[in-house]
Amino acid sequence: MSTQIDLVRRMVEAYNTGKTDDVAEFIHLEYLNPGALEHNPELRGPEAFAAAVTWLKYAFSEEAHLEEIGYEENGPWVRAKLALYGRHVGNLVGMPATGRRFSGEQIHLIRIVDGKIRDHRDWPDYLGTYRQLGEPWPTPEGWRP
Repeated sequence: MSTQIDLVRRMVEAYNTGKTDDVAEFIHLEYLNPGALEHNPELRGPEAFAAAVTWLKYAFSEEAHLEEIGYEENGPWVRAKLALYGRHVGNLVGMPATGRRFSGEQIHLIRIVDGKIRDHRDWPDYLGTYRQLGEPWPTPEGWRP
């Protein structure tokens, strides 16, 4: 495997273990996943990535894990095909925990800059996951403060 794919595997390992004390070793200071802006609009770098790991475990339980399906490279980019397995145990965009288990495939596009993960976009199977959770409704308050 390449060094770039090894970096992405470290990212996946952090999501799987919840361990984030070493993320500055492989996450760029300018790291950004635009999908996380809804939760932490100002956060960047290793702290932003660590917050995403914490959120994954909060919303989908400590047993949440990503399974590797495959990796591809194109220049500075790595495409990771993954499957997420978990159980809905925390508030998810205003929807209270259902306790239901789910799984869904995802695609992650990751760009390596200066030997670290800087840009990260992911496309999970939102519709499939939502159906597996029983199509819950948000609380009357929703997700906005």
